[in-house]
Amino acid sequence: MKNTIITVIKISIIIFIFLFFFVQYFIIKEYINDRKAVNENKKVDYVIILGARVKGEKPAKSLMERIKAATKYLKKNPEVKVIATGGKGKNEGIAEGVAIKRELLKNGISEDRIILEDKSKNTVENFRFSLEKIRNSESENGKNKNYENNGNRKIKVLIVTNDYHIFRSKNIARKVGFDNKDYEIYGLPAKTPLISIPQSYFREFLSNVNYFLFQFKN
Repeated sequence: MKNTIITVIKISIIIFIFLFFFVQYFIIKEYINDRKAVNENKKVDYVIILGARVKGEKPAKSLMERIKAATKYLKKNPEVKVIATGGKGKNEGIAEGVAIKRELLKNGISEDRIILEDKSKNTVENFRFSLEKIRNSESENGKNKNYENNGNRKIKVLIVTNDYHIFRSKNIARKVGFDNKDYEIYGLPAKTPLISIPQSYFREFLSNVNYFLFQFKN
C-alpha cells in the first residue's frame, strides 16, 4: 500500500512538472512572437492597457511596467488612441484606469488620446468594457457607419500587459469578442519585475489551467 501511494505521488509530480512546462512554452512563445511584431512597428488603431494593482493612488511595479511599455509605443505612434482600463479594487485608493491615465498624462500623452474605462473588476470585464469603448469611439468618429457588418476594414488592437499574462489575455479577448472579421489583436509584453517572476509565472500557470478547464467553454 505504501509503495502504491509513493508511486502515485511520483506520477502526479511528473505530470505536474510536464504540464507546467507545457503551459510555459505557450506563454513564452506568445509574447516572443508579439514582441517581434511590435519591433517590426506593427500599426494599430487602439492600445488597451490592462489594469493591475494600485498601491494607494500609485501604480505598483507591474502596472508601471505596462504603462512604460505603452508610453514608448504611443510616442512612436501619435495617431493611436489608448484605453486605460481597470476599476477600483480592494485597498486601492483610486481606480486602476485612473492611475494609468494619470501616468500617461505625466508621460506626455495628450488627454484627447486617452479613453478611460474605470468600472471593470477583472480581465474579462477589462476587455468587454474596452470593446464597448472602441465601438463608441468608432461610431463617434464616423470611421465605420455599418460597424458590425462592414468587412472592408479591421480594427487593430494592441494589448499591453506583463509578458507572462499575454497568452491568457489574448485568449480572453478573443472569447469576449475581439476574434471576428472586425478585429486583429496583438500583444505588447511589458517586463515583469524580477522579484515578481517566480510568483507571477506560477500563478499564471494555475490561472491558465483554470481558464482552459473550467471557463473556456462558458
